[in-house]
Amino acid sequence: MCKLKNSYYGLVIYRVLIILFIFFICRFLFYWLNMGLFPKITFHEWLRIFQGGLVFDIAAMFYFNIVVLILMTLPIPPGWRMNNIYQKCIKHLFVITNSVAILLNCIDFIYFRFTLRRTTVPVLKEFQHEKNGGALALNFLIDFWYVVVIFIVLLVLLIWLNNRFKIKLVQYTQSAGWRYFITSTLFFIFTIFLAVGGVRGGYKHSTRPITISNGGDYVNNPNEVYLVLNTPFVFVRTFNIKGLEKVNYFSNEELNSIYTPVHVPDTTNVFREKNVVLIILESFGKEAVGFYNKGLDDSTYTGFTPFLDSLAGQSKVYWNSFANGRKSIDAIPSSLVSVPSGLNPFVLTPYVSDTMQSLGHILKKQGYHTSFFHGAPNGSMGFSAITRLLGIDHYYGKNEFNNNTEYDGIWGIWDEPFFNFFNEKLNQFSQPFFSTIFSVSSHHPFKVPAKYKNKFKKGPLPVLECISYSDYALKEFFNKAQKMPWFKNTLFVITADHATISYHKEYQNAWGDVAIPILLYAPGDVTMKGIDNGIIQQIDIMPTVLGYLQYNKPFIAYGNNVLSPENAKNGFAFQYSGEYRWFENSYVLFFDGKKIKGLYNYQTDRLFLNNIAEKEPLVAQKMERKLKAFIQQYNNRLVENRLTVK
Repeated sequence: MCKLKNSYYGLVIYRVLIILFIFFICRFLFYWLNMGLFPKITFHEWLRIFQGGLVFDIAAMFYFNIVVLILMTLPIPPGWRMNNIYQKCIKHLFVITNSVAILLNCIDFIYFRFTLRRTTVPVLKEFQHEKNGGALALNFLIDFWYVVVIFIVLLVLLIWLNNRFKIKLVQYTQSAGWRYFITSTLFFIFTIFLAVGGVRGGYKHSTRPITISNGGDYVNNPNEVYLVLNTPFVFVRTFNIKGLEKVNYFSNEELNSIYTPVHVPDTTNVFREKNVVLIILESFGKEAVGFYNKGLDDSTYTGFTPFLDSLAGQSKVYWNSFANGRKSIDAIPSSLVSVPSGLNPFVLTPYVSDTMQSLGHILKKQGYHTSFFHGAPNGSMGFSAITRLLGIDHYYGKNEFNNNTEYDGIWGIWDEPFFNFFNEKLNQFSQPFFSTIFSVSSHHPFKVPAKYKNKFKKGPLPVLECISYSDYALKEFFNKAQKMPWFKNTLFVITADHATISYHKEYQNAWGDVAIPILLYAPGDVTMKGIDNGIIQQIDIMPTVLGYLQYNKPFIAYGNNVLSPENAKNGFAFQYSGEYRWFENSYVLFFDGKKIKGLYNYQTDRLFLNNIAEKEPLVAQKMERKLKAFIQQYNNRLVENRLTVK
């Protein structure tokens, strides 16, 4: 019988390095063949790109080679492992799987310049119904013959390098056999450990498997994220994501007459350089806010947010206010770029790499200092990456706070000290500034700092005590902020990321699922006070802020400027949760993409007991028409990468 020397494990490492080396070459070739699309990259920026590229190459390497690595390191008897047929199968599998990865990279050497994004599974599916697909492929191969040559050269390089390493075998004794099994078992466990960290991009508690948007962590220009990513990674990460399908309910002329996301402000507007502070409160469902619920519990309900209630009395409040999703990662693109989630969370789709004009991009061009604060460990939920893609220059997380005594042990820094840190930083920024803070404390396992035990009001749900604590943190923030010189020159937008579990039957429905507070507070501005019975949603935040600042250039936003009387009368809210939901006036329409499933008056029928679709056919048809126009604008623009005004 034979004994395996360490050279066998050297082969495992060697094959890993082969793939990382070839992926590096592919990144260089991708840049070289598309150099004109990536101008003026500095040496320092290249270092960051290569750093991020290695992270994504490692992830792609594990995605494509996990079966090979398991077969190579599985702690089976050495006689089986070194069986000639077994090793040949592994060798051939290694070449086949990685030739596919190389091919995917080669496709984007050219195809990228047509789509301006890395190739995804949904993109390839677009061609499955092409009757002349063969002719198109042949044309492509002829026109870009040099890519075929590059692919062949890379494939030959892969095979040649793989054949250079020879496994050495020697005879082993019985005692050596035990050492073999111990060594092989430990190496197998170590390989799995590395694979988990590789696809997650790290081992932090809050780290999830990295996705396309995480490429934003390594670039300043969002377009350069494609140099960080590699096509094999993007392909795998979009494998189970259902891509949007272009729809054509209406002609272009009719479509734009019904609904358009293109906003064309008055060009004579004089821009107002006011600071903008966006506060996103974790899990602050509208049910917790007493201001909105004075009629609950036979008008005895007081809620759990005394400070937010008092601030609402000094703010512009829209009675019907909604989130555009049910996840934290839905809130950022909805609020900062006015793009809601659809079939999948927007930041997990390939469309997150589309060219966009976010609130951050626009205000930065107006000379604003841009920043984002989140007390969780840096990298949590991909916030640092997505905000960079959305034009935010400065990110402040747990690392920048740099004081673990205020760490809650799971999610991040407690809200009170982190809001205080936020205030201190705002005082250091040059005006005008645009800054967002995303709270963390109203999160499972629903704890408050030990020093505040029994201080805050408790309710039937554990999250409510935490909401009271975060409300207190908000109060402390405003008590200090109002003394600062920048305070009266600031527009505050206060909202939640999403609603949460509810206990009143009035909230246990499609309306309550997405009901959140949205307050517009501008100290000293008497025009920004009062209650409006209309609708506001997260995707209205960006166009409303730009409207308030009197921005005078065209931009894309799927929401409305609710401060504009013309836009306000067209108020609506959009949400997708297995089916489309469209809120307009006092109605909510349910639509499955093909037909109307229900129509309810959510103001008079809070429990959603009466489907009035057949009783109010004109209302239902009018709402369906506008929803279809929204879907067409949403799907087609995302698929075609048309999120900017040209």
